[in-house]
Amino acid sequence: MEQTSLTERNYFRQSGALLNGRLTLNKSESDIVYALLTVITKEDEDFKDYKFTKSELERKIGVKLDTDQLRKTARSLMSKVAELKYNKEDWEIFSLFSYFSYKNSVITCRFDKAMKPFYLQLQQYVLADLRHILPIKSEYSREMYFLLKERAKFGSRTFDVEELMTHLKVPKSLLNYADFKRKVLNQAKNDIIKYTDLKVDFEEIKPIRKVTGVTFTIKKNDQDLKSFIELIREQHTNELLFYSKDNR
Repeated sequence: MEQTSLTERNYFRQSGALLNGRLTLNKSESDIVYALLTVITKEDEDFKDYKFTKSELERKIGVKLDTDQLRKTARSLMSKVAELKYNKEDWEIFSLFSYFSYKNSVITCRFDKAMKPFYLQLQQYVLADLRHILPIKSEYSREMYFLLKERAKFGSRTFDVEELMTHLKVPKSLLNYADFKRKVLNQAKNDIIKYTDLKVDFEEIKPIRKVTGVTFTIKKNDQDLKSFIELIREQHTNELLFYSKDNR
């Protein structure tokens, strides 16, 4: 069976349909998932066995993992499902992983085949840099980043507040808008600006006295030339990146 180890790549792709569905991951879980997604290339037609040592994973995500914590995270990931709802009647639920194993400090896992439409052979996708995501501690900030990244080319995205609360699965303690704004919206704005390639802000939609929605403006954050070159190289592996008379 073909096996693949973690690579030095930092960029990964996800389907916008998945990002707008329901898949809630905590920080430990999303660290592992996003690290694994960097292994997948745009040419891959099927998932492989992803095999790597615990120390390789720790270096990739920048976090020390004890074996008990790793087992609990793997068990939790095995129970995670992605849920897509198309209308009031129609929906689909997908398992995220087929299996995990840990033997002699080596981790082996495989995405479930049902996830192929969301991670493989994507014509339209949201591209992200693992180095932008890992420093973000808030699960809500991470999810907000992807929701905004998907619409970055349009320059804005509007959310119904109650629908956004439901999508993010916030606890009852954050259903009060003032608390939601402080701990989710403002935190996401600050985290995204500080760590990622986006610069965002939001305005409240308040028809009468109650805030019913928020509109985020989305712009590109300034990136250094090194990051830009790395992205181009990953997107165009083994391709000629410039033309001159000497290339003829």
